[in-house]
Amino acid sequence: MEVTTEMLVHFLSKTEVFADFDTDEIETFVPHLEFVGVEAEHTIFQEGSTGDGWWLILSGEVSVTKEMPSGPPHVLSHLHVGDTFGEMALIDGAPRMATLHAVENTQLARLSRDSFLNLLRGRELPAVKLLWAISAVLCQRQRQLTMLLSDLVEVPDEETVREYEILSQLLRSNVTWN
Repeated sequence: MEVTTEMLVHFLSKTEVFADFDTDEIETFVPHLEFVGVEAEHTIFQEGSTGDGWWLILSGEVSVTKEMPSGPPHVLSHLHVGDTFGEMALIDGAPRMATLHAVENTQLARLSRDSFLNLLRGRELPAVKLLWAISAVLCQRQRQLTMLLSDLVEVPDEETVREYEILSQLLRSNVTWN
């Protein structure tokens, strides 16, 4: 089945990121999207690789894993239809902070950083609106991380002390606080 612009715009309008966009604003992005199919258990991108785009899950499921200094990779999250990932890559292009794998056959739409920056340079209002929406997602995640860290620091019983030390080491090596 071929995906039409109308089908894609309808799908995108139902996602959290594009919920406040008008149809014509969403249509601005359609010519810039690359469609990627990933087979189950294949890697979408590897931790440390160049952050070169933002992704939207059209179908399937994706797992997010983080390499751990003292053991096997840890699954941080599972993402589903309508979820997005790679938001930071659109803003800073820094190396990926996690590895993403397709759990099942997955269809993705990708907006490259170059395309996004060209839209911003062209002063396209939808690109500014997308930047605003992505900033809101990043702020929400930062608040969740701060709450998690405060819980770990507040009640450091023996069981959580080791987890706190690992998280602290991970944050020191991978997060810059600005």
